[in-house]
Amino acid sequence: MAADTENNWKTIIGLVSELKRCNECDITTASVAMAFICIDSLSNLGRPADKEKGTRSDFKEWVNIYLKGHSDQPYQYRGKDVYAARCALLHKYGSEAELHEEDPDTIMFAYSDGGEHQYYPSKKLAIIGTKSFINDVVHAVESFLNLCTQDPKLRQLVEERLPSLLKTLPYPLS
Repeated sequence: MAADTENNWKTIIGLVSELKRCNECDITTASVAMAFICIDSLSNLGRPADKEKGTRSDFKEWVNIYLKGHSDQPYQYRGKDVYAARCALLHKYGSEAELHEEDPDTIMFAYSDGGEHQYYPSKKLAIIGTKSFINDVVHAVESFLNLCTQDPKLRQLVEERLPSLLKTLPYPLS
Protein backbone atom coordinates (compact mmCIF):
# COMPACT_ATOMS: atom_id res chain seq x y z
CA MET A 1 0.00 0.00 0.00
CA ALA A 2 1.44 3.39 -0.95
CA ALA A 3 2.24 5.76 1.93
CA ASP A 4 -0.32 8.33 0.75
CA THR A 5 -3.06 5.71 0.58
CA GLU A 6 -2.15 4.39 4.03
CA ASN A 7 -2.21 7.94 5.44
CA ASN A 8 -5.60 8.51 3.83
CA TRP A 9 -6.99 5.41 5.59
CA LYS A 10 -5.53 6.76 8.83
CA THR A 11 -7.75 9.82 8.40
CA ILE A 12 -10.77 7.63 9.18
CA ILE A 13 -9.01 6.23 12.24
CA GLY A 14 -8.29 9.82 13.35
CA LEU A 15 -11.94 10.75 12.94
CA VAL A 16 -13.03 7.78 15.06
CA SER A 17 -10.36 8.62 17.65
CA GLU A 18 -11.73 12.16 17.99
CA LEU A 19 -15.23 10.74 18.35
CA LYS A 20 -14.05 8.42 21.12
CA ARG A 21 -12.18 11.21 22.91
CA CYS A 22 -15.29 13.40 22.99
CA ASN A 23 -17.26 10.47 24.37
CA GLU A 24 -14.63 9.63 27.01
CA CYS A 25 -14.68 13.26 28.18
CA ASP A 26 -18.50 13.16 28.45
CA ILE A 27 -18.92 15.91 25.88
CA THR A 28 -22.34 14.76 24.81
CA THR A 29 -23.23 17.23 22.06
CA ALA A 30 -19.78 17.05 20.46
CA SER A 31 -19.89 13.25 20.61
CA VAL A 32 -23.23 13.12 18.83
CA ALA A 33 -22.11 15.69 16.24
CA MET A 34 -18.92 13.72 15.59
CA ALA A 35 -20.98 10.54 15.21
CA PHE A 36 -23.09 12.21 12.52
CA ILE A 37 -19.91 13.47 10.83
CA CYS A 38 -18.55 9.89 10.82
CA ILE A 39 -21.71 8.56 9.24
CA ASP A 40 -21.82 11.40 6.71
CA SER A 41 -18.18 10.88 5.74
CA LEU A 42 -18.32 7.12 5.39
CA SER A 43 -21.65 7.08 3.58
CA ASN A 44 -20.14 9.56 1.13
CA LEU A 45 -17.05 7.39 0.66
CA GLY A 46 -19.19 4.31 0.02
CA ARG A 47 -21.78 5.89 -2.24
CA PRO A 48 -22.34 4.17 -5.59
CA ALA A 49 -19.63 4.70 -8.20
CA ASP A 50 -21.98 6.49 -10.57
CA LYS A 51 -22.96 9.16 -8.03
CA GLU A 52 -20.95 12.36 -8.05
CA LYS A 53 -21.84 13.36 -4.51
CA GLY A 54 -23.38 11.86 -1.40
CA THR A 55 -27.08 12.30 -0.74
CA ARG A 56 -29.50 11.74 2.12
CA SER A 57 -30.41 8.38 0.59
CA ASP A 58 -26.74 7.30 0.83
CA PHE A 59 -26.68 8.33 4.50
CA LYS A 60 -29.90 6.46 5.25
CA GLU A 61 -28.76 3.35 3.41
CA TRP A 62 -25.41 3.36 5.25
CA VAL A 63 -27.25 3.56 8.58
CA ASN A 64 -29.64 0.78 7.59
CA ILE A 65 -26.74 -1.48 6.60
CA TYR A 66 -24.10 -0.75 9.23
CA LEU A 67 -25.54 1.00 12.30
CA LYS A 68 -26.92 -1.66 14.61
CA GLY A 69 -27.97 -1.26 18.20
CA HIS A 70 -27.59 -4.02 20.75
CA SER A 71 -30.56 -6.36 20.56
CA ASP A 72 -31.54 -5.42 24.15
CA GLN A 73 -32.08 -1.80 23.19
CA PRO A 74 -35.74 -0.79 22.93
CA TYR A 75 -35.05 1.46 19.94
CA GLN A 76 -33.30 0.15 16.82
CA TYR A 77 -31.86 2.66 14.38
CA ARG A 78 -33.57 3.49 11.12
CA GLY A 79 -31.87 5.53 8.46
CA LYS A 80 -34.64 8.09 8.20
CA ASP A 81 -34.66 8.70 11.96
CA VAL A 82 -30.89 9.09 12.22
CA TYR A 83 -30.81 11.38 9.19
CA ALA A 84 -33.56 13.59 10.63
CA ALA A 85 -31.71 13.69 13.97
CA ARG A 86 -28.52 14.67 12.14
CA CYS A 87 -30.29 17.51 10.35
CA ALA A 88 -31.96 18.70 13.55
CA LEU A 89 -28.69 18.82 15.50
CA LEU A 90 -26.33 20.11 12.83
CA HIS A 91 -28.68 22.64 11.20
CA LYS A 92 -30.76 23.82 14.15
CA TYR A 93 -29.03 22.53 17.30
CA GLY A 94 -32.34 20.95 18.10
CA SER A 95 -34.30 17.73 17.98
CA GLU A 96 -36.90 18.54 15.34
CA ALA A 97 -36.22 18.86 11.63
CA GLU A 98 -38.43 19.50 8.62
CA LEU A 99 -38.24 15.78 7.95
CA HIS A 100 -40.28 15.14 11.10
CA GLU A 101 -43.06 17.32 9.69
CA GLU A 102 -42.82 15.76 6.22
CA ASP A 103 -42.99 12.18 7.52
CA PRO A 104 -44.86 11.77 10.81
CA ASP A 105 -43.45 8.22 11.13
CA THR A 106 -39.96 9.68 11.67
CA ILE A 107 -38.79 9.29 15.26
CA MET A 108 -37.42 12.36 17.02
CA PHE A 109 -34.23 12.00 19.08
CA ALA A 110 -33.33 13.50 22.43
CA TYR A 111 -30.08 12.52 24.12
CA SER A 112 -28.92 11.32 27.50
CA ASP A 113 -25.38 10.73 28.64
CA GLY A 114 -26.32 7.18 29.66
CA GLY A 115 -25.98 3.91 27.85
CA GLU A 116 -29.52 2.70 27.36
CA HIS A 117 -31.95 4.12 24.87
CA GLN A 118 -35.50 4.84 25.92
CA TYR A 119 -38.26 4.59 23.37
CA TYR A 120 -41.73 6.09 23.42
CA PRO A 121 -43.43 4.97 20.19
CA SER A 122 -46.69 6.78 20.96
CA LYS A 123 -44.74 10.05 21.26
CA LYS A 124 -42.52 9.27 18.26
CA LEU A 125 -39.53 9.87 20.58
CA ALA A 126 -36.33 7.99 21.29
CA ILE A 127 -34.01 9.16 24.04
CA ILE A 128 -30.67 8.03 22.74
CA GLY A 129 -28.09 6.91 25.28
CA THR A 130 -25.03 8.55 23.79
CA LYS A 131 -22.58 6.03 25.24
CA SER A 132 -24.37 3.27 23.34
CA PHE A 133 -24.83 5.41 20.23
CA ILE A 134 -21.13 6.23 20.01
CA ASN A 135 -20.23 2.59 20.58
CA ASP A 136 -22.68 1.56 17.86
CA VAL A 137 -21.23 4.10 15.42
CA VAL A 138 -17.69 2.87 16.12
CA HIS A 139 -18.82 -0.70 15.43
CA ALA A 140 -20.55 0.46 12.24
CA VAL A 141 -17.31 2.08 11.06
CA GLU A 142 -15.43 -1.14 11.83
CA SER A 143 -18.00 -3.15 9.84
CA PHE A 144 -17.68 -0.78 6.89
CA LEU A 145 -13.87 -0.92 6.99
CA ASN A 146 -13.94 -4.71 7.23
CA LEU A 147 -16.14 -4.84 4.14
CA CYS A 148 -13.66 -2.56 2.38
CA THR A 149 -10.92 -5.14 3.02
CA GLN A 150 -13.11 -7.97 1.67
CA ASP A 151 -14.62 -6.23 -1.37
CA PRO A 152 -11.95 -5.06 -3.84
CA LYS A 153 -14.40 -2.86 -5.79
CA LEU A 154 -15.57 -1.07 -2.65
CA ARG A 155 -11.99 -0.68 -1.45
CA GLN A 156 -10.91 0.87 -4.77
CA LEU A 157 -13.90 3.19 -4.77
CA VAL A 158 -13.24 4.32 -1.19
CA GLU A 159 -9.49 4.74 -1.81
CA GLU A 160 -10.22 7.01 -4.78
CA ARG A 161 -12.37 9.20 -2.51
CA LEU A 162 -10.24 9.16 0.65
CA PRO A 163 -8.13 12.19 -0.40
CA SER A 164 -11.27 14.33 -0.12
CA LEU A 165 -11.40 13.85 3.67
CA LEU A 166 -10.24 16.58 6.02
CA LYS A 167 -6.50 16.74 6.54
CA THR A 168 -5.00 17.81 9.84
CA LEU A 169 -1.40 18.89 10.17
CA PRO A 170 0.81 19.54 13.16
CA TYR A 171 1.50 23.13 14.12
CA PRO A 172 3.88 24.65 13.49
CA LEU A 173 4.64 23.09 10.14
CA SER A 174 8.22 21.98 9.85
